[in-house]
Amino acid sequence: MKKIESIVTNILDVIFPADCKICGNKLGKDRKGCICGNCWSKIKIIKPPFCVYCGKQLFSHDESFCADCTRERFSFVDNRSVGIYEGVLKEGIHLLKYKSYSSLAKYFGELMVNFIEENGGVDDIDCIIPVPMYKKKQNKRDYNQAELLGRYLAEYFKIPLFTDVLIRVKETSPQHELSREERFLNVKDVFGVINSHKIKWACILLVDDILTTGATADECSKVLLGSGAFQIRVFTLARGM
Repeated sequence: MKKIESIVTNILDVIFPADCKICGNKLGKDRKGCICGNCWSKIKIIKPPFCVYCGKQLFSHDESFCADCTRERFSFVDNRSVGIYEGVLKEGIHLLKYKSYSSLAKYFGELMVNFIEENGGVDDIDCIIPVPMYKKKQNKRDYNQAELLGRYLAEYFKIPLFTDVLIRVKETSPQHELSREERFLNVKDVFGVINSHKIKWACILLVDDILTTGATADECSKVLLGSGAFQIRVFTLARGM
């Protein structure tokens, strides 16, 4: 039912242009799905300088690492994020995840492609793996936003996308409701790997919509590395600050 609702929502939004879901103004030709061109232009793209490890926006070219990364190390090699998780980008991700506007994945995917092409390629990547949702939760929503983003990247760069390797074996509390320490505990032993032969000695691009503390990406990276992957790089649409 949710899938049909998503399809109908996206089709009607194209045939009968409505109002921008962010500002309420009429959508024009420069629209990005249900978001007007004016609002879209307000998305804050992360540009150098950013932390070379976690991708957080920095404010001085004299810095290479953010304060968190001077104290902490993750299992992944690095993370890159397209924009800051606030304003239009935050509201847009909410529309994608919770309001059935799956068509936004295409436009967010374009942002991710542009970011990669401007900040370094994916020549070393063997496969793309999206952060999985718990099966019951995905069935209820009918799609995994991380998979939609990962699929767009995979098709554009012609890199294999594996959705049958990394799995979520437990349902967890929403990460945004928890403290930093609680987030790491919340995802402990939550992920597993099947079909591990697909990732032996592979350099994996792990894709998700948001990275905040890095807890989810770190836990995913641990189980992938423990199952034979060579290294994990993370790429997210947004970076929580």
